[in-house]
Amino acid sequence: METWPKNFKLIQYNELDSTNSEAKRLAFKDEINTCVFSRIQTNGKGSRGRKWISGSKNLTASFLIYPSGNFIEFSHRTFVASLALFDSFVYAGIKNKDLTLKWPNDVLLKQRKVSGILLESVVNKNSKKSALIIGIGVNLYSYPNKINKLNSSKIKPTSLFSILGQKTPSPDQMLIYIANSLQFWEKKYIKHGFGYIKNAWLNFSHTIGKKLEVEFKGKMLKGSFFGINDNGSLNILVEKRIVEINVGDVFIYN
Repeated sequence: METWPKNFKLIQYNELDSTNSEAKRLAFKDEINTCVFSRIQTNGKGSRGRKWISGSKNLTASFLIYPSGNFIEFSHRTFVASLALFDSFVYAGIKNKDLTLKWPNDVLLKQRKVSGILLESVVNKNSKKSALIIGIGVNLYSYPNKINKLNSSKIKPTSLFSILGQKTPSPDQMLIYIANSLQFWEKKYIKHGFGYIKNAWLNFSHTIGKKLEVEFKGKMLKGSFFGINDNGSLNILVEKRIVEINVGDVFIYN
């Protein structure tokens, strides 16, 4: 965990518009698994069209990989990346009990958002082969105090510094932890399939029956957590029937 993994090429920048955008620009130039890391990101992207706001001492990076498979198998990497972040935070000093994986792509620290994951794909026009970009942002030392309406959420933000203080890893250290963990969980996915990843993810997510509220297709659904299915969709029990959610915002009742 303390050295850079051999299977990722690392490209570093002092400033970028977006690490995901740069990964798109680099895609298929050599088809080598690559990590794009920038100390400053001026136009970061979050999920569902939101803007990812990050201070200069926080972490913004994107992992460009070339996996085989279809769209659903690509989307499974959301859970692979979530598990990698969970392990990285534990390695940094956070206690397991303080972390929760929230569908589809959040890691919560004491029920507050500490990181974000954004998956994007790009297709080679000549070969029709697809590349996958796993964008990751981590609030290491700070988080935005004011969120605009586009970024609004009932889940409040936090940082690792709020728990670890001066023991908080630097962006460079945290990136090494994440790269190693991502490589570990990707190997598990390739060897064992999504069933293995799903079970591991559920071990660190909400308990079955946890009360949730989901914003789905412009409506708010109240129900209880009923796990995830094999395509990665959320199952929520609403009035004795299971509703499958493939995209939406999830809010938790404490």
